Amino acid sequence: MNHTGSLSLGVAAGFVAAFFSAVSYLVSRHHGNRAGGGSLRLLVLGHVVMGVACLPLVWWLEPAAWPDQASWLGPLAGCVAGYLVGQAGVFAALKHVAASRLAPLLGLKLVMLAGIVSLGPGPGLDPRQWLAVGLTVVAAGLLQRGGPVPGGALGIVLAACLGFACSDLFILRLIDALGQAVDASGRPLARLHAGGLAMAVTYVVCGGLGAAALAVRPAWRPRNRRDGVAAGQYAAAWLLSVVGLYSCFGLVGVVLGSVLQATRGVMAVVLGAGLARAGWHDLEERVDRGTLLRRVVAALLMAAAIGLYVVDLS
Repeated sequence: MNHTGSLSLGVAAGFVAAFFSAVSYLVSRHHGNRAGGGSLRLLVLGHVVMGVACLPLVWWLEPAAWPDQASWLGPLAGCVAGYLVGQAGVFAALKHVAASRLAPLLGLKLVMLAGIVSLGPGPGLDPRQWLAVGLTVVAAGLLQRGGPVPGGALGIVLAACLGFACSDLFILRLIDALGQAVDASGRPLARLHAGGLAMAVTYVVCGGLGAAALAVRPAWRPRNRRDGVAAGQYAAAWLLSVVGLYSCFGLVGVVLGSVLQATRGVMAVVLGAGLARAGWHDLEERVDRGTLLRRVVAALLMAAAIGLYVVDLS
């Protein structure tokens, strides 16, 4: 495939990732707000389904020789822990905040990353990156003006952003570690191969933890066919998002891929407005044009901030 073809396919994959990420938040809010622990049940069952779906992928991507376990089990544990904290926060927040407001707010993960990087031993942020952090704060303020996000829900969102930020950092370490594995020809794994393996192993572990949770807490087991359908819908949307994201990273790199992923906030606002107009008020409240415009501007500011943070204009 030529460069133009790879770029076009990579951009398309990035938009697929952003779209299905936004869809997964809507699915989570729709099914998770049901009575009787619907949110936690959906979170657990959805990850069991994803774990089962990723088992064949691990078998397909398994290297001829794995690297030393000490090099990748730690990053895997950190990745899983941070991710599950983030996902649990998202599900909890969706009980109080519409998906069109949550998705842009998740861009505050950039603030968490900035703080972690600044406290680390490496070089700090440059002025361009601090400007990006400032834009995320402005965007969050615009969302607050569109009707305040409840304080408790905002705290949960911030905790979710911290979890996702830590998970992202561990993902890089996990991919680097698995990249030391060798394929059948004796060569180290390609970056895309290592990334796919990291994704599959992570979700198999999450699925195993979900299965253990079902064994310990029978109340989270599916009560009827509707619970199974809900878990399948959420798992399908989220896995499509993840597959699109990793394909995008492999074809156009992490920089452009991160910018494309940031458009999920814009897509969530547009999808939410359409659903509210269609009468799905259990998913999205109907708002006036001024509030909708502020949400669109906030989502665009979040996308611009992430792009500014990861793209070196020099």
